[in-house]
Amino acid sequence: MNTHRLVQTLQSLQRAMQARQFEFVVTEAKKLGHDFPNQPDVFHIQALALKQLGKFEESKQSFDACLALNKKQPQVLNNYANLLAANHYEYEAEQYYKDAIKIDSDYLDAHKNLAIALLNQRKLAEALTAVERAKKLAPQNTSVLTVTADIYRAQESFEQAIAQYQQVLSINPNYVNALHNLGLTYKLIEQHDHAFAYFNKARELAPQLSQIDFNLANTLFEQGKYEQAEQFYWSALNKKPNDIEVHQTLNEFYWQRNLKDKFGHSFKLAIEHFPKSIEIRHAYAEAMFEAKQYDNAEQIINSAKQVQITSQLLHTEGKIYAVREDNAKAVALLEQAIDKHFYMDLALDLINVCIVNADYQKALHYIAQAELREPNHQLLIAYKSTCWRLIGDERYHWLIDYDKFVKPYRIVAPNGYQSTDAFLEELKTVLLSMHQLDQAPLKQTLKNGTQTPGRLLHKKHPVIASLKQALTDIVSAHIDSLPDDNTHPLLSRKSPKFAFAGSWSVRLKPNGFHVNHVHPAGWLSSAFYVSLPELSSVEQPQHAGAIKFGETSMQLGEREHVAKIIQPEAGTLALFPSYAWHGTVPFQGDEHEFRLTSPFDVVPL
Repeated sequence: MNTHRLVQTLQSLQRAMQARQFEFVVTEAKKLGHDFPNQPDVFHIQALALKQLGKFEESKQSFDACLALNKKQPQVLNNYANLLAANHYEYEAEQYYKDAIKIDSDYLDAHKNLAIALLNQRKLAEALTAVERAKKLAPQNTSVLTVTADIYRAQESFEQAIAQYQQVLSINPNYVNALHNLGLTYKLIEQHDHAFAYFNKARELAPQLSQIDFNLANTLFEQGKYEQAEQFYWSALNKKPNDIEVHQTLNEFYWQRNLKDKFGHSFKLAIEHFPKSIEIRHAYAEAMFEAKQYDNAEQIINSAKQVQITSQLLHTEGKIYAVREDNAKAVALLEQAIDKHFYMDLALDLINVCIVNADYQKALHYIAQAELREPNHQLLIAYKSTCWRLIGDERYHWLIDYDKFVKPYRIVAPNGYQSTDAFLEELKTVLLSMHQLDQAPLKQTLKNGTQTPGRLLHKKHPVIASLKQALTDIVSAHIDSLPDDNTHPLLSRKSPKFAFAGSWSVRLKPNGFHVNHVHPAGWLSSAFYVSLPELSSVEQPQHAGAIKFGETSMQLGEREHVAKIIQPEAGTLALFPSYAWHGTVPFQGDEHEFRLTSPFDVVPL
């Protein structure tokens, strides 16, 4: 076979790729590679075909072989990064996009894809820099402009995001991605009528896209239109039966509505249709784990491992052994998993078990690795603070100074109200009308209570607007009171501009509480107390209803330490770093009594 024949065969394989004849391409590329073992183009097209067939490891091997022959191939580096990003290796993908750009600084796709990978890792400032470089190369490119808007949305800069999406639609009024994402932005700021309008237009143009139905369902869910929401969740699954996120959300929907007979059903149907899908089986096992059905989760994992052993399966199996307090087995499984694929959730669970085992140096080792990926992850900082406290490292007191960083405040009566109590009474009525669900979310720390869906402080309601303004004034004053320190995880991010990244309401019943936790995606966090039961009776436990700081979720026994307790009153809030461990002390009372709060997270802009 000569060089001319090589070129002809590669062209034939390109046509076969366009015709989606991926199995044929793989077979013929392997034959061609045998005759031409030093031709990177052969390995490249083989890698692309294997990617389309969902054969990640084999595709990865082909990309590696291609780059071993010639490292300076920007298109190959970009395509390899696309494979990695599609399989949740965003950190590794980031490096390959950057390598492609080093070789070709004007490579538009690499700049745009780098921005997306950084966005998915929540490296928002870096993502914006990357996409701005792409915009200089293609100022009117609708895809690049949409990614820019996506980054603004992630930064909570909603006005900028909306303006950017509108610019895209002025170029192409039928650009589905911009229509859908503009609808998603309006959903996030609780402007549901606008959200529905853009979702529906996107759906008319692309009726086959399951993601549009999925976000229509989420919007209906937040509005309390449960029957319609359920229909759209199933519509999304009918269009894309193996969509993991839709399965997870639908089953969360059933859990919160206390429809336990339907919980897990969609996963069973999907496994019947996709018996070799490890992703579906793993998501099903995770759902069972979160529902504390550990034996069922283990059975699903054992069945899935007959098909393939993945880091995700090992991860969930390790968590099951950790719950059963077989920590040696848990660590072995989690380390086996992390050797296959290092990702944040896995690293956090491994760090947790290491701390429980009092292996603080190993915990700090994995913390250091994880910090390379997400240095501002609040749970990561919380674990570091715990390690430092337990080994007697003085940096613990620098990191979490409870006197400086954890402070109670009381709101003043908003304009239009004669007193704070009058405002709280009206706010209580509004919030209670929003508590329509029967169960707390599966992955929340809430026990024996309910939580409102959506983003409370973005709701278009005059009472909520008054609450938001009152909280904004206190947060601004608190930030002003913080000292400056560019080396500190909290203080180095200090900014007078901020956004409410998450906000909700919690209604705790008697004996209800929040297990100790942190807020992983925040910067500052708080719980605002709207209404409290009578907590002064002799039957109440000490500090009933209080918020406590310093004690972890790991149940470390004598190694635990409560550093500060704040006894709340209606109209007060506590502000603290999102990485500060905190939980609540249960209260006792009659069935009709409750504790109503409005927690929130703040992020700097």
